[in-house]
Amino acid sequence: MEGSRSCRFVVDAMLKNIVSWLRILGYDTIYWGGGDKEVLSIAEAEGRIILTMDRSLAAIATRRGLRVLLFQENDIPEILARIARELDLSLSFDPIYTRCPVCNHPLKLEHKSGREEWMCPRCSKKYWRGSHWRNISRTLEEARKKASSSST
Repeated sequence: MEGSRSCRFVVDAMLKNIVSWLRILGYDTIYWGGGDKEVLSIAEAEGRIILTMDRSLAAIATRRGLRVLLFQENDIPEILARIARELDLSLSFDPIYTRCPVCNHPLKLEHKSGREEWMCPRCSKKYWRGSHWRNISRTLEEARKKASSSST
């Protein structure tokens, strides 16, 4: 079981919108908007799983013995559900593991005025459960439901 937050990812430009979600969930995730060669090099050097919609990149990665998940459509809940099913990952937010959606650095949990806040020691961004949290929770709940249903 690969569970916990030990899986590390490199995501190509075709799936850029999934990067923040994986980081919020606590998974070390690199976004790479450059070429396929660089994505392959990063995955190989750092033991990262490639997430892509690029069939050619997926085929090359597979031939090289790298782990890769190839997606057909860019639907956030479905992508998260498939990642959770195939890699046995948690789709539950855990304030201890969460990472900065912007720079991928682990966030520092602080308690301010009775609420949880997170601060990024690298880029100094601050986060809290504001009005947007309802949409985040809804998306994660949809992904968890899809992950627990039969594989599609």
